[in-house]
Amino acid sequence: MSSAEAQDLPLAALAGRLRQLSGLTGKTDIQAPAAAFPHQPFPELGPAAALGDDAALLPPVAAPLLLACEGLHPALVTGDPWFAGWCGVLVNLSDIAAMGGTPIAVVNSLWCRSAAHGAEVLAGLRRASEVFAVPVVGGHTNLQSPYDALAVAVLGMAAGPVLSARAARAGDHCHLLIDPNGDFRGDSLCWDAATGADPARLRRQLALMAALAADASVHAAKDISMGGLVGTAAMFCEAAGCGLCLDLAAIRPPAGVALEPWLSCFPSFGFLLAARPDQECRLAERVSSCGGLLLQRVGTFTSEQRLVLVKQGRQEEIWREEAPLTGFGALL
Repeated sequence: MSSAEAQDLPLAALAGRLRQLSGLTGKTDIQAPAAAFPHQPFPELGPAAALGDDAALLPPVAAPLLLACEGLHPALVTGDPWFAGWCGVLVNLSDIAAMGGTPIAVVNSLWCRSAAHGAEVLAGLRRASEVFAVPVVGGHTNLQSPYDALAVAVLGMAAGPVLSARAARAGDHCHLLIDPNGDFRGDSLCWDAATGADPARLRRQLALMAALAADASVHAAKDISMGGLVGTAAMFCEAAGCGLCLDLAAIRPPAGVALEPWLSCFPSFGFLLAARPDQECRLAERVSSCGGLLLQRVGTFTSEQRLVLVKQGRQEEIWREEAPLTGFGALL
């Protein structure tokens, strides 16, 4: 079409077609998160920090930054949308905490087949944001998707020492730090110790990891992920270039919970810690002062790069370095 022909197009017809552009009409989906989250997460920064611009304006920090991102399992997003939204925030906060960090802000990307389903996901996101006092500052929303999906990212900072999993060394004690005050959610392996808990206690627990890093009670850590305690232990060993003997007799599940699901579950608050033997008393004091958490020494890191389960004098190997797990091995 020539420029002259374009100029001859009836204005009303042109405007009508432009009003129907999917790239325009789809923007109405943004009304859902606009209704779900406070519009000024950082009022001290003025109007430029209000939600709705192309990127989020955040307060300046004078510390190294941490960035975490998680995609939620599609079955969880479809079957339990509120909990998926809650977990999208929580799992990323745990990843920031695992490195001794403090969270700053949350962003998300949401695809849903209906506005009603999306509203449930957004409600879970908002509740977690409120409970942990970490604002949602932006994201992406599509409520005409052929599927349900959610990805969430959290920006944090490390004001003190960073708890890298790579810092574990042979001879370190391995401790399980977990909140046992919960239950499995439905028939899943999600151990929920958070959705009904006191928000102040949850925030205190989340801040504990940075405190442990600051006083050197712990020098390496790993958040217990969907791989459960055992899968996380294997990833810990792979990253550190160490091995680990896990003493099953030292791992005591809550009353009424069998050992296997406890080894396999994804806890709302759960970490594996590496600490020098001479830090054991100070670590125990720190954890005790936080309240409500279970600390158990469950093994010792070794120089032989393999993960072994130990029970009543018998051993079974779970992983060794010759069979990479994530591919992120020890740095040479």
